[in-house]
Formats: sequence, structure tokens, C-alpha cells
Amino acid sequence: MATRCVVNVDLVDVWADAGRKKFLRTLGWGDEVSVKKITSSAVEIETVVYEAALDGSITPNKLPGFIVPTRSSGFKPADVVIKAANNEVLRVNFIDVQQGDGAVIETPDGKLILVDGGDNQLFARYLAGRFRGTSAAKPKDVDCILVTHGDADHFEGLPRIFDSETHPEPKKRLFIRPHRVYHNGIVKRPGTRNKKRVPEKELLGPTAKLGDSLYLVGLETDLLKVPDADMNAPFLKWKKALAAYNKRRKIVFRRLELGDTKAFSFFNQGSLNIEVLGPITETVAGKTGLKFLGDPPKGPRMGHESLAQEDLDSKGFSASHTINGHSIVFKLNYGGFSYLFSGDLNDEASRFLAREHNKGTVNLRSEVFKVPHHGSADFSGAFVQAISPVVSVVSSGDENARKEYIHPRATLMGALGKHSRVAEPLIFVTELVAFFTYEKLVQNVDPQVARKRGAFHGFSRAAFGLVKTRTDGRRLLIYTDSANVKMKEAYAYQLDDSGQPTPSVVVRV
Repeated sequence: MATRCVVNVDLVDVWADAGRKKFLRTLGWGDEVSVKKITSSAVEIETVVYEAALDGSITPNKLPGFIVPTRSSGFKPADVVIKAANNEVLRVNFIDVQQGDGAVIETPDGKLILVDGGDNQLFARYLAGRFRGTSAAKPKDVDCILVTHGDADHFEGLPRIFDSETHPEPKKRLFIRPHRVYHNGIVKRPGTRNKKRVPEKELLGPTAKLGDSLYLVGLETDLLKVPDADMNAPFLKWKKALAAYNKRRKIVFRRLELGDTKAFSFFNQGSLNIEVLGPITETVAGKTGLKFLGDPPKGPRMGHESLAQEDLDSKGFSASHTINGHSIVFKLNYGGFSYLFSGDLNDEASRFLAREHNKGTVNLRSEVFKVPHHGSADFSGAFVQAISPVVSVVSSGDENARKEYIHPRATLMGALGKHSRVAEPLIFVTELVAFFTYEKLVQNVDPQVARKRGAFHGFSRAAFGLVKTRTDGRRLLIYTDSANVKMKEAYAYQLDDSGQPTPSVVVRV
């Protein structure tokens, strides 16, 4: 009978033959394995190999495999896996969802948090491959879905998970049962009313004045109670999926803000915990409010921290700038390592947080930084400096001209390097860790399209973009895949005597 275990070293190669012949795949620290037998020379496991079909789709196939440490590695077979009950590894994966965000947090004891989900099927497909074998009778429990803010590129892909339940291919189906849905309370209204464009100030719900500033005071909590007429199309689709999920298990909805100490009581345990650092609310006319932000100065700006305050302040009213600026910001801590998630935070809002950091109200310093807004030029250098990241992850993609924003910007990438606390920081971009294979010159089969477009060069995806991180609170591993299944880009850090991360050798057996 197989034993549920996890990998106990950075990277282990899996072979089809116990003599280290016919390479199958590489597993990472904390990955689950089903162990059949451990001998003096090998660990016999059941593994999954992802094979590409002729149409480019990926099929997971279960196969027997062997982990065979070499003598030179210094590891015995019994050292490379441990029982799952003894697992201490937190896994955080950043998924390439093109122009959007999507991340998965998995704790050592199996808790699962989804952070955003892009605006296409990529996040749903990744999750269906990661959590195989679900059904209507046996859905995957998701402890929390956290939507940092209500822009389509951060949550429109989540209803695709619900849509996948009726996909004709079983391998692409995923049934889930969310326990909690957290968000920032801002719901986008339809963009038109009586065939006329709705003013910016009316796109995000009721407002109130406080001095010279305008505030959103109609913040929502339970999304299922928001009238359909008060939701734009992406929100309506999300509401429909949530209503279906709510029938499986009553969902706890929560609006997050700075200082919410109870939201993650289900998650926090010892040195593993989550702090909510934003958005920052104010009390306006007896109600909780979020300041309505304006359009940022045109950029990109170089050295903008040295500009006068009046040159930095936003002007007018911008619904998109407001919903971005009030993204949920949270810090995931585990032992001596921290992750900072920042949604689409912009310059104006991140300067608020930087000032709070300098006052000692919040602590932004983190080793791993999910960079805001896909690497936009609308950022605060003071905010990046407060974080002083060792590893930065930019989630971006240029899938078509309509979604091309020149992300990530050169100024942002330079700031990430300049303000890191280490001499050679790591900066990952999700679209750059995906790989494609050139296929051939393709002729358009549609005559009408062919007259406009003609032939085009065809590519297939050889490796999906994933930035994988693992930590037990004392050590941090970061790695990515490539089109060459044997090749990984991998780095490791360990804490020195003063608690600072220092480079460590990546162990591969």
C-alpha cells in the first residue's frame, strides 16, 4: 500500500528505471508523492507525467517512477522523502495568466488560498491539473478565495473554474467548494445607463464628501446581496458562480481593510500568519469610506520620488485608479521569510503605505514581493524601498495589442534592483518563464480572414509560466521550469545568524 509523502530536498529527478534511465520529471521540495517502497538504492513512487497531445493539450498520465540518489549527492533514499504528516513546507506558486494576476498558497497542513485568477481559462486549467480527480460529489475544498480588487484581469478567470465543470474533457474539469471569499468591498457598476456613459464618480457606488475629498461609502460585504443592476458584466458572472458554490457550502464573505486581525484566524498558526495591510479606510459621515483617487501624472516618470508633491498628486476622479489603489495588500509570514502581495497598488496609494511604514504603523519589509499592477510605471520608489525585496515577481503578459501596456516598465524593473537589500536580487516575470515552440507557417482556412491576414507563423506552448516558491521559514527555494524538462532555473536562500537571507546551494538529487 502506498504512503503519502512529500519531497524533502530542493529538487529530485524521477526516472522510469531504477538505474537512473529514462528521465521522467523533476519534483520540488514539498511536492506530494505516493511512495510504494523505499530500498537501499531507490524510492519507488507513483508519479504523474504531463504529455502533450497532437492538438497541443496536456494530458496527465500516472506512471511508476524511481528517485535514485547518486552516491556523490550524499543522500540516502530514505532522506529524500518524509511522511506528509511531518511536512513543514509552505508552497506559493505564481501562475502566468497573461495580463492579469493569479497565485496559489498551500500550507504544510493542506490549507488552500487562491489569490485572484486572471481573466481567461489559464488559471482554471492550471488548477484542474494541480487538483485532479474532483467531481460534483467530491469537490476540492478551498479555504479562501481572495480577490485583491474588482478589475476583470484579476477575477474574471475565477468563474471559468465553475464553467470548467461542464467541459467535455474530464481532465479540464474542476469542482471546488470555497469556504470564504474576501475582497476590498468595491463593486463596479455598469459603464452605461440609458445608453449614456456613466460618469467616473458614479461607477463605484455611493459617495460622500469630506472636506475637499470624495469618498466611496457604499462598500459591500456579501456579494450575493448586491443587486444585479449594481454590477457590471464580470461581477454578474462572478455572482452567478458564487451563488452556485454557496449551495454547496455557505460562503463567508468579508471586506478586508488595514488592521483586520480576525480574517485569517482560520489560517494563522504559530509563525505562519497573514497580516492585512490595506486598503486604508477612513470614517466619513459615520460610514467606512475609501478615498476616490484621480488620474495619475502622465508617465513614465524617472526619479519621481524627487519631484515636488504637487507633481505627484493625482488630478480629477478616476474609477480605475481608485479601484487599483485600494487593492487588498497583505503580508504572508512564515518564520524568517515574508511575502508581500499588492494587487494593482499604484503610486498614490503605495505612498500612503510607505508613510505608515516609516511611522512604524505597518512593516512592509518582505523577502518575496508580488509586484503591483504587472510592472506599471505608476509606482512609488519609497514603497519598494520599504519592502527591500530579495525576490520580486511581476505577473504580466502581452497576449494582444488591446492588452499591451508595455509591462513591465524599465523604471519599475530598475527600482526593484536598486532598492533590494541584496547585491544580486532575483526578478521574475511570469510571461518570461513560459516557453513556446515554433511549429510551422500556417495558412488561414477562413477565406475572409485569409484575405486580411494571410499566412502566419504558428507556435505551441512548450511550458506554462510558473514561478514556484517553497519555504519552511528557515530556508527559501525559488525555481521555474523550461521547455527542456531536465532544465530548471533554481535559487535558494537560508537565514544567517542575524536572521538575514543569504544565498545557499540548491540541492538536486
